[in-house]
Amino acid sequence: MDPPAERSRPIGVTALRLGLFVAVMVVLGGVALRSPTNPAASGRSPVAPTTTTSTTAPFPPTTTVPPPPTWVTAWTSPTDLRLGTAVDATARDVVPVPLAGTAVEFRLSNAWSTTSTTFSAVTVGVQQSGAAVVPGSITPVTFAGSTFVTVAPGGYVTSDPVALTAHAGESLSVSMAVPGPAAVSVHDCCAGSIDSYVTGNGGGDQTGNPGAGPFITSSFTMRWLSALVVAGSGSPGTVVAFGDSITDGFANHGFSWVDALQERIAQLGPDQQMAVVNEGISGNTLTTFPPGTTYAQDSGGPPGVTRLGPDALSLPGVKDVVLFLGTNDIWFGAGGSDPYRPIPPYGTAPAIESAMQSVIAETHDAGLKIFGVTLLPRASSSGVPGEEPEVWTPADQGTLDAVNDWMLSPGTGFDGVINLAAVMGDVYGTACRPLAPYAPYYSADNLHPDTAGQTAMADAVPTALLGMPVAPLIPVTPAVALTPGCSGASVAAQVLALAQAPAPTPPPTTTTTTTTTTTTTRPVHRDPPRPVAGGTADPWFPLTLGVVLLGAVVTFALIWTRTRPLRSRSSPRRLKGGTHARRKVGAHSRQKAPAPIPAPPSGS
Repeated sequence: MDPPAERSRPIGVTALRLGLFVAVMVVLGGVALRSPTNPAASGRSPVAPTTTTSTTAPFPPTTTVPPPPTWVTAWTSPTDLRLGTAVDATARDVVPVPLAGTAVEFRLSNAWSTTSTTFSAVTVGVQQSGAAVVPGSITPVTFAGSTFVTVAPGGYVTSDPVALTAHAGESLSVSMAVPGPAAVSVHDCCAGSIDSYVTGNGGGDQTGNPGAGPFITSSFTMRWLSALVVAGSGSPGTVVAFGDSITDGFANHGFSWVDALQERIAQLGPDQQMAVVNEGISGNTLTTFPPGTTYAQDSGGPPGVTRLGPDALSLPGVKDVVLFLGTNDIWFGAGGSDPYRPIPPYGTAPAIESAMQSVIAETHDAGLKIFGVTLLPRASSSGVPGEEPEVWTPADQGTLDAVNDWMLSPGTGFDGVINLAAVMGDVYGTACRPLAPYAPYYSADNLHPDTAGQTAMADAVPTALLGMPVAPLIPVTPAVALTPGCSGASVAAQVLALAQAPAPTPPPTTTTTTTTTTTTTRPVHRDPPRPVAGGTADPWFPLTLGVVLLGAVVTFALIWTRTRPLRSRSSPRRLKGGTHARRKVGAHSRQKAPAPIPAPPSGS
């Protein structure tokens, strides 16, 4: 007889299990393809680090304006020398406030002292007039929570924030008391401007006194105070005017192009205004000179390449630097007051240009922009009260011209150049001498601009270049006209027109997008839908296929298991050697050989 039918059922069960497994895998694959976590399901490719530059956009781009800095520097006074020693005394410095704010900080300088300086008390109040402070406005200033602070030799310290509402246009009085002997680090400029008051030695702590009586000395020498920082102004940032006596306002009672430019900016909206802080030092050079050959040791301050960090890049909220240095380098390099004893290679055009490139690189490394200002025309001076005669030779003028030509050439590294030299040349009325100073714009020394000249310079500064709207001009008195037909006057006209030109607007966009992609890893592109008969791929197709396959496998398995016993009983007897003979059983088969057919009983 045939083996029992049940022995063939494992084949059907195995097929059923295999079919179920395959169908389930197909179904799960379809679910995964539909899953929102699979980027391909929504037509998005997996994220890869890319840098994309689009020349056009299908919709107008959304301009995201970064939030303004929390703190912006609103005023500065770079210290440039040591002036005497204070003992048990109080100094009161007056600070103009160009930007409104809800809190302030102050930076004190001990840059010119070889010993530590201790301040036993510091206060701030609103100036009433002179050394007097508005009663009730005095507020203590702390440092790390303490009312006193010790500043290391050559160092600086910044106060804690002071909750004080500052109003644009007012002035704050900062009072500083020192108990013991303290070297006084000062900013020494400019005659005619009074911004500091001091008691005599032994005058004691007067920081809480609103009266002016104890402050017996007034001067233009700012003591210790080097920066005012404001919070809550809404200003987009600070511009640092980094220069020499021309920027400092020397020979003009301290009024410079920085002050006139701030007057222009004050006519803009509050959230459009930036503070332009004055980091000019009279006698300052850009490059480093041998000791004793410049004013660096007694009033000229450290060279620009040295003081750029502490006096500009380290200030909170700085956005741009305007570099306006180099004319003193030429003069000192030619021998200074002794023009017949030059000291090359100091003060040469290559030396100045190399130093400018160093300043440019350092500023860019700090993530800031830097704009250069061409060196102004100048001439020899026969001497003015308090000053020695100065000689300006043709060789000096040649060096200045070479530096300006280099600055105006492409590839210097500047983010822009403001050609103030063109505006200050003698190209007005009927004159046409662009390399000579225009006398009505200069003081008697033929070097330092007067109020008209400083104002004309400020009007030639493009505020749009500094990230602001075009600011209204300050009228220059007396008004003058450029010389017709003079090439130098044409250049000046172009400079003045540029100062009133708005920032360029982005080109209009179209609906066509061209994208250039640069990647550091293999890019993963978006795959288009794969075509199928009749159209694009249906994302439900894997699920449908899985269900159909599952049904087919189950049906096949059921038919197999039900029809197998019938086929076994109806199949012909498998005889040895016949067509349907069973295959030889292997040595390791667990099946037993079929039992022999019993012989029929006798007699049948």
